[in-house]
Formats: sequence, structure tokens, C-alpha cells
Amino acid sequence: MPISSHLEPKGSRTDTLAPASWYHRITAFVMDFVLLAVLLQLAVLFLPKLFDEAVEKEFQELLVNAAMLSPDDHFDTEKMAGFIEDSGVSTKTIELMALIVVSALCIPPAYCFIGEACFEGKSLGKATFGLQALSRTGERPHFIMILIRSTCKGLAILCVLTPFFIPGLINFLVAFLNKDRRCLHDLLSGTVTIPSLAARKILRKNQNPELD
Repeated sequence: MPISSHLEPKGSRTDTLAPASWYHRITAFVMDFVLLAVLLQLAVLFLPKLFDEAVEKEFQELLVNAAMLSPDDHFDTEKMAGFIEDSGVSTKTIELMALIVVSALCIPPAYCFIGEACFEGKSLGKATFGLQALSRTGERPHFIMILIRSTCKGLAILCVLTPFFIPGLINFLVAFLNKDRRCLHDLLSGTVTIPSLAARKILRKNQNPELD
């Protein structure tokens, strides 16, 4: 039995919402993925500019010293915490690092949320390749759906960009386990991604039932 059947209530209309093709889904995702990677890199480059020159210099030196550590140390939170403590960086530098971490956690979900809430369920990648997210009943997702979908998807993308990529991969690989090609963030939020042209037709029919 498809995994989606365990997460869908009776009366769902996902069987009438033909999913977008694999080519368009994957290409749109890659486009969003690359854009978010660039945005996160820009955050790391420009957030230090908000602090004075001494803090910026100390932060850059910390990055250089961290790059000299072994890959295993990078994955060990205790060793990294000890490394930062032993480096003797200032409180301002710690604040800068905290700001970068918070920004990294917020940027991907915010990017996804803006696309879903302000551009009719379309991120830049979806808009480019003619895709749109609708609820499983063929309506525009409401606020809670958008919040769940954007948060799960954004954090999954962030995970894929880090050494802790397995949870992020699981989110997207779930799409291969159900006929509607729905990722975990689709299943949890009750949404499905379909071609924009089909979405417009469905929305028009919902607004004018006599068109059926």
C-alpha cells in the first residue's frame, strides 16, 4: 500500500490532481537548492560586515583555523565547542556566529514560505518550470498548510547542505514511494505539486462548480 494512503483522510481528491513530471519537479528543486545555497553563502559573507573590523577579522581567523581540523572533528559537537572555547574569541564574535546560525535556520523556510504564501504556491524554481502547490482537495493551501510545508521543506534543504543530510534526503526520497510523487513535506502539509495550468483549471472549477 502506498505510503501516502496512511496519511490521507477519506474524501481526498489527490487522485484527480495529476502530479507534475519527475523532470520538472527535480529541475525546479535543483534551481531552488542552488539559489538557497547562494543565499546562505551570501549571509556568511555579509553578516560579519554588520560588526566592527576586529570582530570580522577574528571570525575569519576562526574559520581558517577550523578548516585545519580533521573532518571527523567537524562532526563532533563536543570537540567543536571545545575548539571555539579554546580559541578565546570575543563575545561579539560569539554573537556573530549565533547570528549566522539563526540566519541559516531561517533563510530556507522563509524562502519557501514567501513563494508559497505570496506567489500562489510557487517558489522561483516552480514558477520557472510551471509548477504550483495546491491542497489535496484542489484548493489553495491555507496558512497552516503553508507554514508546515515551508518549514519542513526549508529545513530539509538546509540538512542536505550540511553533513547531517540524511533527514533531508528522506524528506525528498519519500516522493518515490507514492504515486502522487509527494515528498514528506507534501504529505505532512496535505499538499500536492501539479502543473500550473492544471492548477488554474481546478481553481476555476472550484470557484464555478457549474463548469464541471
